[in-house]
Amino acid sequence: MSRSLVFKWIGTVVCSMTACTSDVDLNQDILTIGDSLLDYHTPDADIATVAAGALDRSVALGAVGGSTMLGEDNIADTYGPGDFQLLIASGGGNDLEECECGVSCDDVIDALIAADGSGGAIPDLVERALSDGKTVAWVGYMRPLADAEAFSNCGGELDMLRVRLSMLDDENEGLTFVDGALLGTGTERALYEEDGYHPSPEGCEALGLQLAQQVEAIPAR
Repeated sequence: MSRSLVFKWIGTVVCSMTACTSDVDLNQDILTIGDSLLDYHTPDADIATVAAGALDRSVALGAVGGSTMLGEDNIADTYGPGDFQLLIASGGGNDLEECECGVSCDDVIDALIAADGSGGAIPDLVERALSDGKTVAWVGYMRPLADAEAFSNCGGELDMLRVRLSMLDDENEGLTFVDGALLGTGTERALYEEDGYHPSPEGCEALGLQLAQQVEAIPAR
């Protein structure tokens, strides 16, 4: 897979206790924003770099591990207008650290994306990008392994997000939801880092190639 057109511009990263923002080049073919799902194994083996290589496009890597969708200095704050055509984004997982999975996360999920997929922090960001004429690929999380160091009890919340993101996908041309839980079902250890929830290089490759395949199927805007 060619990497010749992948532009790995990380930029200046400024992090606070709860969120990070990054100053990235918005004039490559692809802009990536989000959390550690997209930040892992940058700048050579991350999901977006794999996808950019498969699509033969340049990419600016702006995802920052630990970032949230809710609160101040969130992932949406790293989005801005530019000449890029495709936005690759992720987020919401770190917001679950503010609740107890299986007990008290319904309000957090609702704030991320409403039950009908029509409102919330994630749809607001997607709609901003679509209104700017961008194509959007939202990358969902793999299901954590049963013995994962964190989030192992968040399967129900993950499924709620998946259902709502699928609804958002169905309602918006120009958006594709890459469902990571269809590839990382919680049993394929080779796709996971030792922590049991972040993607390994093999996991990044699988997700990146799936992302590229779905993006190629989106009608031109």
